[in-house]
Amino acid sequence: MSATKTSIMWFRRDLRINDHPALLAAIESADQVIPLFILDKKQISEAGEKLLAYMGQSLRALDESLGNRLHIIEGDQVEVLRELIALYDVKEVHISTEYERYGAERDARVEKASINLIRTGSPYAVAPGRVVKPSDGTPYRVYTPFYRAWCVHGWRAPAKTPKEIKAPTPSAKYRAFPDFPMPEGVEVIEAGEAAALKRFKEFSKKALDSYDEARNMAGIDGTSKMSTYLKFGEIHPRTLLLGLGDSKAHDTFRKEIAWREFYADVL
Repeated sequence: MSATKTSIMWFRRDLRINDHPALLAAIESADQVIPLFILDKKQISEAGEKLLAYMGQSLRALDESLGNRLHIIEGDQVEVLRELIALYDVKEVHISTEYERYGAERDARVEKASINLIRTGSPYAVAPGRVVKPSDGTPYRVYTPFYRAWCVHGWRAPAKTPKEIKAPTPSAKYRAFPDFPMPEGVEVIEAGEAAALKRFKEFSKKALDSYDEARNMAGIDGTSKMSTYLKFGEIHPRTLLLGLGDSKAHDTFRKEIAWREFYADVL
């Protein structure tokens, strides 16, 4: 039995280290953290080539930010987790809460196998289900009143960036990075957290203040290009919301983030 207290940080749709409450909870709970990504054969078989090529690049970027200590392997989630739990005498597996059907069902299956999942944070500024009608406590079905209530509810400030992530060096078995080639003649945006933050900084400086008008003009670089980064969790919506003011342009951008949260809530 290991004398070192170890937790697992199971990455899924949160491929970053900044503004990551679940990662912070994992660090605070143990002496060392195993950063883990499990490649899901079923999801891979259903995904397109561009998405997979992008994900491969994103995982490499996450690994770099973790000092090349990301544990990555293809397999059944329960089997992979059980093996690492036994190997390191792990007590807790930390995750960001997921709400869509596939993720929720997967996590329920893992818990049914008696694996202790600790949920902290989510891919949203306001977790689905929290914004409800004050009159009867039911969910909103129309966007505009949802948006008003969402703004009133508010959201937390971004979580702090960990100063240090103590992680064991993975064995060769747990360095099974996928080789997803880029389809010929195709280009995708640069993947990873650093790229997301760089792009948002550029957008904020050049296009955010005219977003309400510029986003509709195809001939100029007037959109944020944050959708892919949000999908993979390379940036958190709280980070995007942090510096927004009350101008029409800023409110239009805020509303775009709220649309994403509204449909997560509907789902």
